[in-house]
Amino acid sequence: MVKKCISLIMAALLLAGLAACAAPQQQPAGSQPAQESSGPSEEYTLPLEDGYNQVTFYWKHASGIENCDMWIWWEGKDGNGNVFQPCAYGGKVVVNVPENIGQIGFIVRRNCSDPGGSSWGSATKDYESDRFATISGKETEIYLKPGEADQYISNDGGKTLEKIRDFSLAGIVDFNTIEYFVSPATTLTSLDQVKVYYDGEFKDGPKYVRIKEVTTLGKSAASGKIVLEEEIDLSAIYAVEIEGFGKNYAMPTRIFDSQEFLDNYVYDGDDLGAVIHGSATTFKVWAPTASQVTLNLYSDGHTESLIRNVEMTRGSRGVWEYTQEDCGHGIYYTYTVTTSAGTQTATDPYAKAAGVNGDRSMVVDLSRTNPESWGKSFQTGIDSYSDAVIWEVHVRDFSNKLTQSKYPGKYLAFTERGLTNSSGVPAGVDYLVNLGITHVHLLPVYDYATVDETKLDTPQFNWGYDPKNYNVPEGSYSTDPYNGEVRIKEYKQMVQGLHDAGLGVVMDVVYNHTYDANSAFNKIVPYYYYRYTSTGANSSASGCGNDTASERYMFRKFMVDSVSYWAQEYKLDGFRFDLMGLHDVKTMQEIEKAVHAINPEALIYGEGWTMGATVDGSDQANQSNINKIQPSTGAAGSVAVFNDVIRDGLKGSTFEKMSQGFISGSYGLNRRKIEFGIMGGDTIGATWTAKGNMVINYMSAHDNHTLWDKLLLSNAGNTAKQRIAMNKLGAGIIMVSQGTPFMQAGEEMLRSKNGDENSYKSSDEINNIKWDLLTKDSDEYQVMQYYKGLMAMRKAYSILGRDGSVAITFDSFGSDGMVVKYEAANGEKALALINPTPQAFPYILEGEWSLVADGERAGAEVLAEESGNVSVPGVSLRVYVQK
Repeated sequence: MVKKCISLIMAALLLAGLAACAAPQQQPAGSQPAQESSGPSEEYTLPLEDGYNQVTFYWKHASGIENCDMWIWWEGKDGNGNVFQPCAYGGKVVVNVPENIGQIGFIVRRNCSDPGGSSWGSATKDYESDRFATISGKETEIYLKPGEADQYISNDGGKTLEKIRDFSLAGIVDFNTIEYFVSPATTLTSLDQVKVYYDGEFKDGPKYVRIKEVTTLGKSAASGKIVLEEEIDLSAIYAVEIEGFGKNYAMPTRIFDSQEFLDNYVYDGDDLGAVIHGSATTFKVWAPTASQVTLNLYSDGHTESLIRNVEMTRGSRGVWEYTQEDCGHGIYYTYTVTTSAGTQTATDPYAKAAGVNGDRSMVVDLSRTNPESWGKSFQTGIDSYSDAVIWEVHVRDFSNKLTQSKYPGKYLAFTERGLTNSSGVPAGVDYLVNLGITHVHLLPVYDYATVDETKLDTPQFNWGYDPKNYNVPEGSYSTDPYNGEVRIKEYKQMVQGLHDAGLGVVMDVVYNHTYDANSAFNKIVPYYYYRYTSTGANSSASGCGNDTASERYMFRKFMVDSVSYWAQEYKLDGFRFDLMGLHDVKTMQEIEKAVHAINPEALIYGEGWTMGATVDGSDQANQSNINKIQPSTGAAGSVAVFNDVIRDGLKGSTFEKMSQGFISGSYGLNRRKIEFGIMGGDTIGATWTAKGNMVINYMSAHDNHTLWDKLLLSNAGNTAKQRIAMNKLGAGIIMVSQGTPFMQAGEEMLRSKNGDENSYKSSDEINNIKWDLLTKDSDEYQVMQYYKGLMAMRKAYSILGRDGSVAITFDSFGSDGMVVKYEAANGEKALALINPTPQAFPYILEGEWSLVADGERAGAEVLAEESGNVSVPGVSLRVYVQK
């Protein structure tokens, strides 16, 4: 799977900066490449491969098919653009799909800047929602009309079209009602055209349920409600037949939101999972819609080592339980669960340990995973989020090119001290200490799905935004992924090593979606943990094909419990929430309270982009609503959001490669964006504000181009020296802004990924931090030293961005220069003169000022005492303080 996305990436969301959703790097198997066609008389064909079925889509538009394509994905396969080939109907796309796939998702894209590619760029959707095609045989043909949702079949090449009949969902909406969805709309004239019965074999034939009413009787409708005369048993399996549309199974859907379900089935206990009691272990799993749950016990996590299968007992509130004597640490297990979706085997969503590839959960005595001296207290020493400086890195990137490391690409590389690069420059953890950051932000380090832990001798890379086991550390970063205990202990050693170096640890968490829609959650309680469209398709506001439902009681509880577990057990110092706008405000407020009760200094921040309509707009934990989340008493902050306003204002639009920003040539249009960022988001200048400086100010993160690559694209006509000046100017502005400075690892050393804007699964060579570029006479080293000085300056002078009570005003000088004036309550003053233009401009200092930063140097020490006329060189800043 892609970083996450196998589906829609809405253009509006892209403009907001979806760090959560990276586009894929390759076309689906069997899809055609872009190529010249000789015209409709020689239509494109694709050989049908063994083990595959073939789907052909036909589409047309009055304006033609140029710059149009189809974005196609399926379970376990990345989404990608597929170019239309000319045909008699208009255009066609042909794909070969593995035989085990019964449904594929698709979006017709128009106005593509990258037809057939992996980028959404300027693409727009021909129809507003994701659509799904059912594969009906070895060869499936589907005709589409522009701007319409319906799908058609044709027997004459598209001259006449017939709507495809589809019974997409029978959803249980309360304890007496099933809602059906069919296409096309149909008219039912008699109750006899609808049948509901228990699925199974009965001596006297099907056991029917009496139907009281069908709400759409006599009306043409695509959906309606079937009201039953008896109460629905959630653990039973019901089949629904509608004349002309066949049979579908009734799945619990909106019933989960009913008061009756909340009153009788949600569980508040903290003992779900495997809990050791002396020599025995009690297993508990919440499965209120299951008719049977079997516990499968194994002696290891990867071989045919079954010890026994035992039937679990259903207790109150939908919790199944079993206690196994003589069972403890190191026993592996799974659950086999029977529901209306069938019988499926799943890992335990509440597991704290797992075997290789996370395919079996493990019983764990966490006390056996603690390193020596574990438990020693650590404080980051921050009074507010603004005291932090965050450095975002991938575990594998960090140490793969550390030639002295004994643990390249592993957790334990963060425990090594005294490492240098080939020129003797400090590298690894010592580099971070020398640089002056306060927190290391780790890209996902829970157990994710897309790296095969059994093949670690083969180079594999993924960012990890595809969760599999939320409460288990990723095994590929451990020295032994087969032993569930090892990954936990080594993760703790990593945290301990960073703490010993005086650095906090932030964990990137991705609760907004899972690796695929049929995760362990869905296998155990189908339809509960995810959001769905009215027709039963997975909601995909994330662009990832399976939005989770944080507003549901048990998933909200899971999120709060999970984050609290990581904070408590692993002593983490913060959490970054991927696509946080998909979560609701209430959930994020509960997370804030829980985390800050454990660690008041913990940083909590996330991507606050507006995420479609999956949650009511007023409830989304997005930028517009972030002020609704209040900090707990004594906490360093509440919940902060990434500030894409200053990001794009400084360097130009993240999603327009050639776009320039304030530091790179577009001054006046971006000035207000810079002011918004310097004020910590607490001012007019965007469609949202953030009280209390709850913004993360940044220019680059793991998503999209590195800052250096962006400048190479947008300012190709400039010299390297000029681009370096732009980079340094941007860093200076970030460091004198209220809020929390954040940077992608290596931004401070001109990190390049060779123009790869979406390296979520690219090669190590693309992603690795290249430590050996740091030599005393290199540009990379000089820029790093400048960043170091800026951090020291910010730390030494709280008036420059850290003190949220400081009054800030703006003025101008030269043609497009910006004057930022700071005044603290105690009378202390500071001044930042920012000149983004190539031309130097004079400025008259009134009184005596101490220079602490210019375009070449920065730091805690005073560089010079100045007054009167000064000159601010082109593309640089000068920062002054005055007592």
